[in-house]
Amino acid sequence: MTIQHYTVGMAGHIDHGKTTLTKALTGVDTDTLKEEIQRSITIEPGYAPFKLPDGMIGSIVDVPGHEKLIRQMIAGVAGIDLVLIVIAADEGVMPQTKEHFEILSFLGIDRGIFVFTKSDAADEDTRDYLLEELMDLAAGTPFERFPAVFADSVSMKGIPELKEAIKEQLHKVRPRAANGPFRMPVDHVFTVKGQGTVVRGTIMEGRTHQGAALVVAPGGKRVRVRQMQVHKEVQETVYAGQRAALNLAGIDKETIRRGHTIAEEGSYIESLVCDLVMQKPRQLMHEVKQRTRVKMYSGTSEVMGTLIFFDRNELKDSDSDEPVYCQIRLEQTMILHRGDRFVIRRLSPEETIGGGYVLDPDGKKYRFGTMTVNMLKEKAAGSPEDRILSALKSNKVMELKEIERETSLLDDQIEILLKKLEFAGDITAFEGCYMLNSELTATKESLLEDIHQYHRDHPLKPGIPRASLFSLFSHIPQKLLSAAFSSINQSGLARVHFQHVAASEFKPHFPPRWAKRMENTVNKLIKDGLSPMPFESYAQSEQLTSELSRDLKHYLLRDRSALALDEEHILSYSAFEQAVAALKDAFHEPFTVQEAKPLLGLSRKYVIPLLELMDQENVTRRYANNTREWQ
Repeated sequence: MTIQHYTVGMAGHIDHGKTTLTKALTGVDTDTLKEEIQRSITIEPGYAPFKLPDGMIGSIVDVPGHEKLIRQMIAGVAGIDLVLIVIAADEGVMPQTKEHFEILSFLGIDRGIFVFTKSDAADEDTRDYLLEELMDLAAGTPFERFPAVFADSVSMKGIPELKEAIKEQLHKVRPRAANGPFRMPVDHVFTVKGQGTVVRGTIMEGRTHQGAALVVAPGGKRVRVRQMQVHKEVQETVYAGQRAALNLAGIDKETIRRGHTIAEEGSYIESLVCDLVMQKPRQLMHEVKQRTRVKMYSGTSEVMGTLIFFDRNELKDSDSDEPVYCQIRLEQTMILHRGDRFVIRRLSPEETIGGGYVLDPDGKKYRFGTMTVNMLKEKAAGSPEDRILSALKSNKVMELKEIERETSLLDDQIEILLKKLEFAGDITAFEGCYMLNSELTATKESLLEDIHQYHRDHPLKPGIPRASLFSLFSHIPQKLLSAAFSSINQSGLARVHFQHVAASEFKPHFPPRWAKRMENTVNKLIKDGLSPMPFESYAQSEQLTSELSRDLKHYLLRDRSALALDEEHILSYSAFEQAVAALKDAFHEPFTVQEAKPLLGLSRKYVIPLLELMDQENVTRRYANNTREWQ
């Protein structure tokens, strides 16, 4: 079963029961700071492991609700797959709830559940009123289709129903891309005695592994991953969608902070000028003047900047709800990708004035006027080819009908464009599906790297079991994985033999560190001829581990350097050949066990398994009277 990793966010007004609800769902109290416990409010985002059936596992983020803690709220919500919007049944919708609606909308959160907490005391009339109030607020927004659940975190009524609703919603969420460049915005930095610097965050894209070389951006400081944990459990690999802690070598705590990003070198842009597609709030309390100094929030970053309009000198509440194509010129660099969500807030008076997505993280300075706005609109829309490539980048593998639906292009037009992109080497068709060549290449490289790593770890084995190899890539769409595997197999870079996959140039061999001891083990086996000891005894005499002994035994049997007499004993192939030759010289007619014993000088303990082995090898055929003849 494929395990998908998700992050569920908890948002709502202060004292509406988010932390208590998190504990009811997970059993974990996310208030960990002393001042949080004393004041009974959440100051920093709290995280708790959350497991559901059907192979789903992830985290719940309890984000701050206080109006002075908007930055922490945005940092906590950024990167979530599903939001639980918490409203206390005894208070209903609050002004701050409305601002949370705006922020969640700007951040592109389109999956969620309304949870009315403290609902035991709410009668039927109260519940009807709360639902009506909620629907009025959500009308015309992506939230109007969110289900609503009444729950009480003390009596636990409604909690099972809420878990079921969460499971149903997560089934509709498309998993994050785990085979692109690794990217994790940092939201917490600390040190562990004897271990050094540790950073925590939610992985936005890609995957990484223990020992990986990464960089801290902005700045590009190189670091190495010593160890990784997901909710205090050590992991060898971490994936997009997981909440992870990375122990980094090569950097001290003072050099890194919230807002930095851990990424693969060369996979990002340090943005100072960004083109934006911004939506204004439903209600803008104050006009926003041209070149207003603002704060931009994206991921865990908060950076000052100047907001630049190209088609107006101010943004007013009376303006249309059409997207605003604008730009922000930052005072410090941010790590941004096209499509990243953002929120912009005014410094004074404090107010959320817009949000949307990054159009170009590497924008230029443009002239004021409609030409610039039209250019930005074209950049947003992209060419038909760009729209196809963008859809494939987001979805990894798509059928023709899926591409048609997502790009709004006509069927015959898409087929022509797909052939053009395939001829240009941008995409690959495989079993009725399409994928980016860059994704296919990255997957092939990852497959080959894992195959080579298995050879390094297990040089005696013929290769990695195919099922084990595929399980390492359960986060990658099956068609993309199959296409990559087919490609490396057809190109001769790897081969499949009896469900084992090996690099084409690989041959099983003794590991250099143990080669001499293994040679001694084999020589002792050969020396003992037809009367071998249990194979484990030879291995122990050379101080081989049980695993190495087992691998060596299977290696000798596969290579036919030895044959199995029984579960404990193996016989060198040279001894077997000598025994067969001696018996053939002595007996041209059928012979018995009693006749073979003195000739070979063996006891019944060894001669019976030897003769049965000769039967198995089709050297002899046994008759009912226990005689044997040559085949």
